[in-house]
Amino acid sequence: MGNLISAGFMRLQKSRLFWFFIAAEAVWGAFLAWMLYYYGVKENIVLYVFMPMFYLCVPEAVFCGFYIGTDYSDGAIRNKIAVGRTRADIYLSNLAVCCSAGAAMLLTHIAVYFTAGFLLVGPAVFPQVNLLKYFCALINVAAYASLFTMISTLCAKKTDASVANIFVSLGLIVSGMYAFAFYKQPEFFADGSLNPRYVGGAARAVLGFFESALPTSSALEIMSANSYSVCLRVIFCSLAESVIIAVIGMQAFRGKNIK
Repeated sequence: MGNLISAGFMRLQKSRLFWFFIAAEAVWGAFLAWMLYYYGVKENIVLYVFMPMFYLCVPEAVFCGFYIGTDYSDGAIRNKIAVGRTRADIYLSNLAVCCSAGAAMLLTHIAVYFTAGFLLVGPAVFPQVNLLKYFCALINVAAYASLFTMISTLCAKKTDASVANIFVSLGLIVSGMYAFAFYKQPEFFADGSLNPRYVGGAARAVLGFFESALPTSSALEIMSANSYSVCLRVIFCSLAESVIIAVIGMQAFRGKNIK
């Protein structure tokens, strides 16, 4: 599998789409740092650092769809199987490259944001945050990559995979926002009156499950809290989701007819 991963990284280095997203993250990180300087914003520094956790599902969806879809359209997957590569190795090598691409986008944003912020704002740009948050961000990206690798591998056509991935990513964003917003609603307002938007009973348990399981709502948790317990929960959920989705994807890929 090492040769497959090496070949995948060589393709990644030549991918214009990958470098486009890297450049976009660099520009976005620099722009957010400039916003700190221009408006004198200090209270939302942590939010800006981890913002890619929430929206990175969209570029990751597009990249996975085109990267794996190109393997299908060029006949590379069929050739790899013909020369004796196992489907599990092919799947895992693609997953490793897609995870690395997402991590590179995230780290580019963080590095540029901190560098530009330090030059414009000074040492105050460095937030005092739990180091587990950075690990959470990387694992969150892995959950995105695992999901979109599965979808892209099971859709033989590049266009179909990319469109499906984009719709799923947008669904994750919307559902994550709603799950987080409703789960965080207090039962009572400050004046003691009952909050009509509070979800209680068995419905709250279901809502809590989705709020924890959705990587986008987990991203909002990390962006808004600096708690070790929240970080550990997000890490556990994201790792579990990544492994489960990867296993399901590999099993489905083994039974897929490669034309």
